[in-house]
Amino acid sequence: MPSAKEVRAALDKDELDYGALARELGEDALPQLQELVVEDDPRIASKAAYLAALIGGTSSDDILATAAHSRHDVVRVSAAAALSTLPAGRGKRVAELLLADPDAGVRARAMRSAVQLDDSELTRSVEEMARQDDDPAVRNLATRLTGDPPEAQP
Repeated sequence: MPSAKEVRAALDKDELDYGALARELGEDALPQLQELVVEDDPRIASKAAYLAALIGGTSSDDILATAAHSRHDVVRVSAAAALSTLPAGRGKRVAELLLADPDAGVRARAMRSAVQLDDSELTRSVEEMARQDDDPAVRNLATRLTGDPPEAQP
């Protein structure tokens, strides 16, 4: 099992081969990745969240949920991007959190991943965002992603 220090060192690089790192560290690294997501270092926490999703172990959903609650938008964006890498049938709970995020950039990235999860409820949420989101850019993206033009306003 890798130590937290070893996992941090593996993530503390400018360019990562996430796939190779996921294979190298495996599920044994998930507890350390959880610790790194909780720490207040957004650069490392964002990488740890994404890597946890790629590993896809039983606790990776919980790690993404922790990242989805981060005060740092870069960590929440990373969690949103990572959703689409989870094994089939997973990530819905985290996607719902991120689709409701106060930051438009996080919502936009969450929408891109949510439509890839192939879940009818998440797709309906994105369709609703095409009609109701506060941010016009988010509404436009939701419309493009779902092909669902907004209903005409009276």
